[in-house]
Amino acid sequence: MNVNGMKSPVTLSALLAATILSAGCQSLLAPPSSAGRWYRGNTHTHTVLCGHADSSPETVAAWYHDRGYHFLILSEHNKFIDPATVALPEPTRRDFILIPGEEVTIPREIHTTAMNIERLVPWRFKDPTRSTVIQQAVDATRAAGGETILNHPNYRAAPSSAADMLPVDHLYLFELFNGHPGVNNYGDANHPSTEVMWDEMLSAGKLIYGVSSDDAHHFQTIAPNKSNPGRGWVMVRAATLDPDTITAAMLQGEFYASNGVFLKRCDRGPDRYRVEVDTRRTRRELETNWRLRGRFVERGTKGYRIELIGPQGTILETVRGTRGDFLIDRSLSYVRAKVTFTRRKPQTNQLEEYYAWGQPFFADGRAPQPAPRVPAAR
Repeated sequence: MNVNGMKSPVTLSALLAATILSAGCQSLLAPPSSAGRWYRGNTHTHTVLCGHADSSPETVAAWYHDRGYHFLILSEHNKFIDPATVALPEPTRRDFILIPGEEVTIPREIHTTAMNIERLVPWRFKDPTRSTVIQQAVDATRAAGGETILNHPNYRAAPSSAADMLPVDHLYLFELFNGHPGVNNYGDANHPSTEVMWDEMLSAGKLIYGVSSDDAHHFQTIAPNKSNPGRGWVMVRAATLDPDTITAAMLQGEFYASNGVFLKRCDRGPDRYRVEVDTRRTRRELETNWRLRGRFVERGTKGYRIELIGPQGTILETVRGTRGDFLIDRSLSYVRAKVTFTRRKPQTNQLEEYYAWGQPFFADGRAPQPAPRVPAAR
């Protein structure tokens, strides 16, 4: 970022090129996940400016600032909120930033977060093919200097499918979990879960990482049928806390997604996938963040379960406990890890599950492809 808060035209491209080079040499160099620290963030949040949320940008930013988050995107529907116009609480933590963004909201329930943009992204895209409309949003976001997260593919009656996302170039992020009560993350008889979609895309050769967000609208009233804050987040490993570095780290898959579970460790490749749960922080979150909503299940074993998952969503190995150290079979195109914590909900005694999703390690060498960008309007 320059002194005026705008990005240098080459900064993000240079950062991404460096991480791609590192990824391409993982069998020779230390993997990128061995460096940096964890930053907690939310990429999808709303304010009164959208007309159906209940709090100002200042109130929303303060909620995350005061609860230990490190970054936030105020992703308003077809509105660009300049972070410089949002007053943060005093004293302001030095390790908290706003990343400029927008929720590009297109008819037919196609919504995308335009992350780390420099200006408003247009949204009046029309085409009978959903893939084409998503591509138009991705291209417009890149022209504004940003990157795209496809939001809530299982939202209400007009979901996007894996087939809609597969042909889209430069779409590297989608919401695997969204905390809005109107989003059917886990699927139903007529729609696959977002996790099934993810494995379908990964198995078909697409490079795409899974994001978790809360999509918060309601900060004043807390209820199961309200879209409350704190129900989903990402933990990004990066060398520094600034918009370009955080964005570049996410494009390289240097993060995990969560709706309740924290990890001490999540190291991907080149030969092993290692995961360790932060049990103390997870317990504290579940005991103090009563906005969380787990997934109710009929059967399960209380405690932690770590799974290594491969193509077509095949469970390759399972560990009961808080540490997993898996040897990567490099004949497989990808592997990913998932942590499940099962407990009985204190108020109802129902079994419920919370998750942390590690990003895939690609043994087939796929990596994001930088593309020339149209300079953003100043």
